[in-house]
Amino acid sequence: METRDAGNGDSQEPMSVLRLASDLLQRSVLAKRAGLTFGGDRDLFEALGYREELGPDDFRSRYLRGDIASRIVEAYPKSTWRGGAELIEDEDPAIETEFETAWTAFADRLHVWSVLTRADILAGLGPYAVVLLGAEGDLEAELPRLNGSEGVLYLTPYGPDEVKVDSTVDVSEDPRFGLPEMYTINRTSDSGKASHRVHWTRILHVASGVLDDRVNGIPLLQRVWNRLDDLDKVAGGGSEAFWLRVHGGLALSIDKDLKVDTATLTKFKEEAEEFSHQMRRVLAARGFEIERLGGDVSNFGNQVSSLVSLIAGATGIPQRLLLGSERGELASGQDKVNWDERVQDRREEFAEPLIRQLVQRLVDHGALPEVENFDVRWPEIEDLDDRGKADVADKWSKLNSQAGGTVVKAEEIRDQILRLDPLPEEELEEVEGGIEIVAAEGKVRPRRRRGGKRFAR
Repeated sequence: METRDAGNGDSQEPMSVLRLASDLLQRSVLAKRAGLTFGGDRDLFEALGYREELGPDDFRSRYLRGDIASRIVEAYPKSTWRGGAELIEDEDPAIETEFETAWTAFADRLHVWSVLTRADILAGLGPYAVVLLGAEGDLEAELPRLNGSEGVLYLTPYGPDEVKVDSTVDVSEDPRFGLPEMYTINRTSDSGKASHRVHWTRILHVASGVLDDRVNGIPLLQRVWNRLDDLDKVAGGGSEAFWLRVHGGLALSIDKDLKVDTATLTKFKEEAEEFSHQMRRVLAARGFEIERLGGDVSNFGNQVSSLVSLIAGATGIPQRLLLGSERGELASGQDKVNWDERVQDRREEFAEPLIRQLVQRLVDHGALPEVENFDVRWPEIEDLDDRGKADVADKWSKLNSQAGGTVVKAEEIRDQILRLDPLPEEELEEVEGGIEIVAAEGKVRPRRRRGGKRFAR
């Protein structure tokens, strides 16, 4: 592992190597201390069979095979990036700037929102993931000056088990102090394993849940790993108990006065086994008394529900969404509102800075036109289904008669609740005084439309 020396550019035994090693050691020590109680005399992790140290391979394996685990990893990324975003340089909906045109073409050609969704999911399986910006030149060299967005050939996400930071910037006066300088990416395919060192300018670093470290985030499954272990124990053990108890078996009693030779007894045992495995429907015997044993079916639903509640609380994902009931009419109304707020916060605090980082990189290297400022606008989160919108619209429409005056106007109901386009001006003039009155009260909030989506203004 190397680090950059801003003074002479030579490679040396770096301080960043020691710092990274120290961080890893500290994390390992903290992991081992997590289960210690009674002053270290009792190790709950060891007693309960929990893993002390976890890595990207563990998280990916559980994601691939785990039911609830896959929902946890995918819930936030898919909700965050659903529908993409709109980048707006000019507020006038009738004007599309050079930057807006270039960005839209770039995003459509390279499927930016799909790539960022996949990278976000991969980042949840470890401390970080990356997106490789494919362009001409040696991967170890700085990204060259590109002649337009076509210079970016591809965008490829790599997971935490395929990429590592090779060196970091170790000069405290550098704005990128402590951030990666060089990466190593590895990918195994049918043709073998390929390994490359890559300059940071060709990499978009994706880390979710960063705290005291700008490079490493917190894997989504780390905090709930023990509860997922418990869930496997309860669901798996309960299912096994159900299988054993629901099929109690057969009790065979032989008449004490009956003389049975070995061949007859062996044949009867074989027929009983076939009956037990449903290979025969009839079991006939003389001198044998056959009793079919029943079994108490194990009910482990309460334990599963308790564990799912703990997992939902730890991840901030409502139980109904965690279990797949995402539709508005199935989920709790308050849960839906809380979830939408979390998703919107994540868009603003995590996704938007990531978009701006990508755009700035592309502008700096000539892939996009210069832009002084732009807004990132997300599709509005639809809180209500059609029936819910109709119910709210009906209640709003009755407010005027109940209040004895104008409380809400028809255009407000169309815009804010039903999400319909404004009525033509000639039709609007026939409804409660026309658009001038509504606009004067600041109630009309025009929105841009692109691709059938509504983007909040």
